[in-house]
Amino acid sequence: MNIKKTAANALVRAGTPRAVPALLFWLGRHDNPGLRGSLVEALRAVLGDAYLATVLAAAEHSEDGRARELLLEGLDGTLPAHSILALDDQGSRIAPTLLALVASRRVGLAAGTIEDLSTAMARHGVVAPAAPPSAVDIGADLDARSLAAEGWNPSVALRIAERNGLPHPARLRVLRPMLADWLRLAGSEPALRGRVLRLTLRLCPAPWTTGELKEFARSTRTLLDGLAEAPTADRRDLIAVLEAVAPTLSAVEQPAVARAVRALPSPPAGSPATLTLLRSLGAVLVRADLEQALASARLDADPRQAETAVLRDAFAAAPQAPAATAPAEGGAWRAALTVAVRTPSTLEEFRRLGGQHDGMPGSRDRLAALIAVHASAGPEVRSSLIDWMTDIQPLDAPPWTITETTRAPAPPPRTVHVDDLDQPRSTPLRDRLLAMLGASAPDRRHTAALALSAWPEPEARLPVLRAFLRGRIDIPVGADLARTLSAVGEAELRADGILHDRVALVASRLDPQDLEPLVPLLLEWWEHDPPAGRSAAGRALRLAPADVLAERLGDRLDAGAWGFLDLLCERPLLRTPALTQTCRRLRAEERDDLADRLVLVEGPLRSPDAVRQDAAVLAALRDRGPAGSAGASPSWSRRELLDLARTGDPVHVRQALMRLVEGHQGPEPDPDPGLRDLIGELLRHPKPKVRLHAHRTSRVMLDRQTYLHHTSILLDDRRPDLVRTAIRTLCHASWAPAIPAVTRLLEHSHPVVRRAAAEGLIAMGAPAIPALRRAAVHVRPDKRRLYAEVLERITTVEAE
Repeated sequence: MNIKKTAANALVRAGTPRAVPALLFWLGRHDNPGLRGSLVEALRAVLGDAYLATVLAAAEHSEDGRARELLLEGLDGTLPAHSILALDDQGSRIAPTLLALVASRRVGLAAGTIEDLSTAMARHGVVAPAAPPSAVDIGADLDARSLAAEGWNPSVALRIAERNGLPHPARLRVLRPMLADWLRLAGSEPALRGRVLRLTLRLCPAPWTTGELKEFARSTRTLLDGLAEAPTADRRDLIAVLEAVAPTLSAVEQPAVARAVRALPSPPAGSPATLTLLRSLGAVLVRADLEQALASARLDADPRQAETAVLRDAFAAAPQAPAATAPAEGGAWRAALTVAVRTPSTLEEFRRLGGQHDGMPGSRDRLAALIAVHASAGPEVRSSLIDWMTDIQPLDAPPWTITETTRAPAPPPRTVHVDDLDQPRSTPLRDRLLAMLGASAPDRRHTAALALSAWPEPEARLPVLRAFLRGRIDIPVGADLARTLSAVGEAELRADGILHDRVALVASRLDPQDLEPLVPLLLEWWEHDPPAGRSAAGRALRLAPADVLAERLGDRLDAGAWGFLDLLCERPLLRTPALTQTCRRLRAEERDDLADRLVLVEGPLRSPDAVRQDAAVLAALRDRGPAGSAGASPSWSRRELLDLARTGDPVHVRQALMRLVEGHQGPEPDPDPGLRDLIGELLRHPKPKVRLHAHRTSRVMLDRQTYLHHTSILLDDRRPDLVRTAIRTLCHASWAPAIPAVTRLLEHSHPVVRRAAAEGLIAMGAPAIPALRRAAVHVRPDKRRLYAEVLERITTVEAE
């Protein structure tokens, strides 16, 4: 290893292009960080600006998945997000691997964010990494609650937009129906338009409903004004909204919006082009639009690639074929073009004599070649190149290839050979393909795998699957090939040489019911494998039935292994006693963030013949006669019921309270002081169900002041949910005697109670200010902030 490092360090100073193949070979084989750093440094010193393209080409041609990953890891901090998207749009075979490396944070981005790649990641089944939990602005959260509860308030909305922190995502979802109000606010506040629009696009992301698109269409002028002053990240979102809105605009509005888009000031670096937006608006692209888009692309982190992407978009041209696959008859013309773009005079001479070159390609191939050399040409030549492109293919016109296709020569007759692979399926052909699958040449293995994977017989697909799981081939995995995984036993899947990430990839293509037997194995790999295998196993497990996965994780969750909850969060789960207990434990440990992400639903717990049983029971009830005296329940006097409620067990206590309520002749309150004292005692009963029943009895039978007094007793209850209920009841009723007790709860040990107390005091407003100020004076200095924040919120609300 030391010898290799020494050689690599020497090549940093004295390397030549002859050393590049060896450097790329070891970069794709070794994962030693020190050696890899020296190899990357040597490659950069030798290749210069060609380093990125060379490493991408090497990864593209590599047949070994592990070597491809190691090569792409050498691009850490080199590729911007939009370049990865361009590779994905071109159908590059390295795009899925590159997206997975970015998602696992093994490859950093030179520009852009992982969120920019979320759509491409979802298309390839790559799970985007969870963003680090941001500190939710408590003030913004309270303001969002206020908007949701009390309706639209421009002052409160502006406070949310001016804050640096965002409300909790759940609060943002609640504000989505107020889209029209947010857009009007952005139009009426030019100074804060950017902040308001940014928040609006966060609370109302794509996809949009028809009604939301209509609201955006009504505010097109506001969106254009925001686009003129927006930074790069916001411009992408605003352009996406305008592209979605464009088809809904009238024939009169579309040209006006197109003129406004063309009149926008020069965008900042890295901004997306507006060519697609102009087309969506029905505008015909002109040379000025193309020049403006190219000028914006030159400010990009990778200007060459950005300019090439703009030209392909403008002329609807496909990427140029690699030299290895390009038509042989056009090779000489392309080589001459590469030489001719050095100066304007040589390009003009080459174009004038272009028809004299043997094997000149067709117009589409010529257009692709001109776009390919545009980025490497000098500034003085590029204008002439674009002139030539527009002569071949005018902007926004259909491809001018009619004369070429009508006179296209007929292909020569095919010569049939004995070893052709497209013959009808037969045993000899299968044997030849299986022999090719075991060949040493990667291209022969790849050809055989593609042919065998299309055969319906499992005997033909199984060898392909085994070769894929061992990394010998790299082909797309469809549902038919994935179903062959059921023929591979667990012992074989655990054998040496089997790549866990590939097993997980194949498993993710299975139907959920076929995936169930693999859940224990995938859980084991998710728990113990390195990040690459863990990420692939996690993607497969998230496709398994959530209830099956929850049952398999029962023992781990009972042991407090909360990390496994990542596999269950944000998925509907059947409410079971085990999951309910898990939620209680999480809240007891103040892990409310995890508990809130568990979505428990009431499932179909009844038997399939429940409807028939219900009908039979109802019919029996209708046929029953009036209850006889022998079956009637015994009659209890009021005194007996009070004694039973005071001395009985919890079941008898609740029955006695229920009978007292049934015998109450409302709506006047019960005047008996004995009942009032009894309920006061029961509100301190050790059983929470008795305390809740006593509180409900007080609400039904006693007067309002007595009921609120009984509610204040629950402020000292041991259960946070009962305390929260008491706070909300007293503060909603604006019962002033409870203010000191609610103020003390700002220091409660449970965050749910603290939040409820703060919200309740803010809702009570000015009457709570004296108690808060008195408490802030006498409290410890480190606790004074709790009271100051609530005071500030009340003061702000009162001032409005």
